[in-house]
Amino acid sequence: MNVEWFLLLLPLAYAHGWFTGRGLGIKIGAAGMFDQLYSKGEPTSKSGVRLIEVSLEDEQESVE
Repeated sequence: MNVEWFLLLLPLAYAHGWFTGRGLGIKIGAAGMFDQLYSKGEPTSKSGVRLIEVSLEDEQESVE
């Protein structure tokens, strides 16, 4: 393989990996966050629905 092709394809491969990895990472992170919130939620009378409480305060500040 010529050096010119290598220098041309290397940045393209890097960009492809960057954008593909970011998209998949966001999906995996969102799914994990949803699972954690759902498992800590309180069951309600509706099937498949849980009640979660979200606080905007930082936990460390409110412990004082």
